[in-house]
Amino acid sequence: MQIHCQELTNAQLVEPQPVVQLPAMEDLPMLSNSTISGAMYAGIDYHKKTVAITFGDKSGNILEQVDVNNSSGLLEGLFGQFEKLECVVESCRGYEWLVEMLQDQGHTVHVGDSRSIKLIACSRCKTDKIDSKILMELLAKGFLPTTYIPSARERMYRELLRHRSSLVRTATRSKQRIHAVLAKENVQIRYPFSAKGRQQLEQVELADHRFEILAQELAVVDFAEERAHDQYLQISHLAKEEPDVARLRTLPGFDMLMAMAFLAEIGDERRFKNADQVAAYLGLVPRVYSSGGTRRCGRITKTGSKFMRWMLVQAAWAAIKASPNLRKQFGSIGRRRGQAVAIVAIARKLATIAFRVLRDKSEYKEEMLDAGLARAAF
Repeated sequence: MQIHCQELTNAQLVEPQPVVQLPAMEDLPMLSNSTISGAMYAGIDYHKKTVAITFGDKSGNILEQVDVNNSSGLLEGLFGQFEKLECVVESCRGYEWLVEMLQDQGHTVHVGDSRSIKLIACSRCKTDKIDSKILMELLAKGFLPTTYIPSARERMYRELLRHRSSLVRTATRSKQRIHAVLAKENVQIRYPFSAKGRQQLEQVELADHRFEILAQELAVVDFAEERAHDQYLQISHLAKEEPDVARLRTLPGFDMLMAMAFLAEIGDERRFKNADQVAAYLGLVPRVYSSGGTRRCGRITKTGSKFMRWMLVQAAWAAIKASPNLRKQFGSIGRRRGQAVAIVAIARKLATIAFRVLRDKSEYKEEMLDAGLARAAF
């Protein structure tokens, strides 16, 4: 019997499957048993690509220092070797996930105030390991200046409000560019973004390149305003679940967005002893220069949230229109110090009253403002 062998063509040949290269497993730093058993504190100098960590004992003595890549799996495995640590992370961009991971593992986490730490621990030689060592020592000795760690809910509120504000600013900038394009050809439309104004824009004759710019900027305005409206609806839905929002909205100048912003920024109001601390936390108090018998007050400190100060100033402008008492105070201060100083003073008063509303679970009473700001919240 004759057997015929059929030759296989190139198309019929089975191509070999490529070899999949699995990523190499990241090795954990080899920590000594004495470090794992004796460490009580960890100073963490966090960066985008690398993280420097200093482990210390109960007296603040250095046990070991390591540099690791910024990898969630690697850091989770590293800190998972310890039962419970007191950790400190300096306030910086993108540290939130690390704080949550450490807290989920049962560690106590402190967030250091970067500005205060810089003033306390100024060094001629600055490296990541030195920074992590300083953080650990300050925590162990009880000298660490900390900052508030907002809850997951408060962080969500802050991010939504800031994102909406960013969208509104984007739309405003594009509107200004549209006005500039129209002005270059002496086209005057009073309200170019209303329904009637849009019809007038379609009939405008412009140079080809300017007409293209106009169309692009209008598209940006439409997109940003639509997304901002969606964010507004989402924030409104969340505000219905917060009883303190309804109380804050009794204040003049406080709408839903302002009430949500203040609630998110203040967080747990019990951490403040009085309303003056709230004003200082928001950077609305003057700098004080005192030496010997000389005492001078300067500009406001501007510490804390810039976004919150801006929101309070906007609320203050609305408040002086709605509240006769606040309008009277604004006029009195404005005649002596100018409107810029006066509106900041009203913003500070609103912040102190809003704090008392949150603390006492009360509502604002305009008729009580004559008896003093402390009595305006009942």
